[in-house]
Amino acid sequence: MTPADARLTPEAFARARAFLLERGRPLEASRFRQVFEDGAPQDVLAALRAYRNPDGGFGRALAPDVRAPLSSVLATAYALRVLHDLDVPASEPLLADAVGWLRLRLQVEDGGSVWPILPPEAKAYPHAPQWSQAEPGELARAFGGFRIHPRAEIVARLWHWPDLLPAGLLLQLTVEVRDAVLEGLDPGDVNGHHVAAVFAQSEDVPEEHRRPVLEYLHDVLPERVARTPEDVAGPALSALMAAPTPASPLAHTLEAPLAAALSHLLTSQDEDGAWGPRWDWGGTFPEVWPQAEADWRSVLTLEALLTLRAWRRL
Repeated sequence: MTPADARLTPEAFARARAFLLERGRPLEASRFRQVFEDGAPQDVLAALRAYRNPDGGFGRALAPDVRAPLSSVLATAYALRVLHDLDVPASEPLLADAVGWLRLRLQVEDGGSVWPILPPEAKAYPHAPQWSQAEPGELARAFGGFRIHPRAEIVARLWHWPDLLPAGLLLQLTVEVRDAVLEGLDPGDVNGHHVAAVFAQSEDVPEEHRRPVLEYLHDVLPERVARTPEDVAGPALSALMAAPTPASPLAHTLEAPLAAALSHLLTSQDEDGAWGPRWDWGGTFPEVWPQAEADWRSVLTLEALLTLRAWRRL
């Protein structure tokens, strides 16, 4: 365990910077420059535009574990995250087109209107095992009918630009997300807890809807996030996924596991300056996994630096 006030050394930061700028994807390199070196937001938009399809959605391996070029909700939700971090105006074409694409992909199910996370055609392209669609409906069953993931995060982001959807539709989606989470999250559902935390802690979401979710997470997360060094280093839910900054409302509840997660983050940097994934594709698509891993190293290295910056550990 590192000391509570431990920080990433200047040398380690320099190695991470060199990795991103020399070997990272253009998207993460431009985001690094924008955050740490006063780079132009337009450079980030230009890099993000490379993943946009003519239909307005995003694909082209923006989400590294799905290599399909066609648009998917998974990749488009990732693009929304980037646009949200940039605080782009509602008039930004990349945003408006993405929201228009998402609106056309809404499907009415028993749990309300949901977004299927991947199109069936994506199975024809290399992907991680969790995105398998060998049988019809396999993804929907694995992800709870998409009632929480990816819906909770998308809805939370869209409240930052509420005029891009009809007010009634956005409110309906919000209520459906709230009710789905309050029915209870599977303790092992890492993605579900993550996106529920995004929803509950987004100040854009009306408080009357996010507050009950926040109270629920306050109750269940302390027993569900990784606490031991072994768990923190594995695929379990990281406290940093639930409370990514000290200002996160869940941070106080998760004080001890957050300390463990930050300690692991500080000590898990590789010699080349990058942070790598804690998973692989289990031997599937062995010819493609090295490129997916390289993309993930770019994504995770930027995320590590942003997290350490938020927690004043640089």
